[in-house]
Amino acid sequence: MKTITELFDFKGKVIIISGAAGAIGSEASRFLSSLGANVVLSDLNEEKVMKLASDIQSETGYETLGMKTDFTEETQIESLIKATVDKFGKISGVVNNVGWGANTPLWGSDSQKMIDAYKLNTLGAYNLTRFSMPYLKKEDNASVVFSGSMVGNTPSPEFIEYSTAKAGLLNMVRSMAVASGPEVRFNSLIIGTVDNGASSEEAGYTQEMIDNVVKGIVMKRRGVPEDIAYAMAFLLSDAASWITGVELTVNGGGVYKTKMPTS
Repeated sequence: MKTITELFDFKGKVIIISGAAGAIGSEASRFLSSLGANVVLSDLNEEKVMKLASDIQSETGYETLGMKTDFTEETQIESLIKATVDKFGKISGVVNNVGWGANTPLWGSDSQKMIDAYKLNTLGAYNLTRFSMPYLKKEDNASVVFSGSMVGNTPSPEFIEYSTAKAGLLNMVRSMAVASGPEVRFNSLIIGTVDNGASSEEAGYTQEMIDNVVKGIVMKRRGVPEDIAYAMAFLLSDAASWITGVELTVNGGGVYKTKMPTS
């Protein structure tokens, strides 16, 4: 039986993280590097992702790679894979974390906006995984983790573009898992409301709305990026070597409403 240290030893593993410059992506990158992984940080924000890669390497001593990547552009994803393999020689795991969705009411979208949401949140994850597969298949306990959302598995007419794309992502991951059998593991996180700083405001939340949500959460707080990073590391680790095709919900227990409401 392995010790806890052995189960979470990432030395020699190469992990690509998309959306690495964001709040969750940056914490996942930092934590995985602290466990010994060589992390490849990819994000559209070149300045931020390059600085983050340099900072993490200085903090942990493990070599990193930072690279600007637009995950709606297939050729840029291919360049990311090539750069990773050229530098490290392999790919052990992938964190498909990139994604975004603003408040858009059910009948307030249009064809192009729906397509754009799908390209960013679903198709980008598909292509990064697809191009990584030849290398993942060569690794022991290769694992791919996807950032899903609670809006993707519950009715969410307030975020119709984002929720539809995330719903498609979940089914895509299940299909990847059953098709890949023992070669590569695929799992999703169902992420609840997380304090991402300014991102919440950009998505249409006011402080009053956030306060009202927190009142109903079982754990009485919003998540922080580290909460999600720890769950990602678990699904990538040897501790999860018999887990594939699942959705791990990380949402502080969810929002509870009494079944006996008062008037």
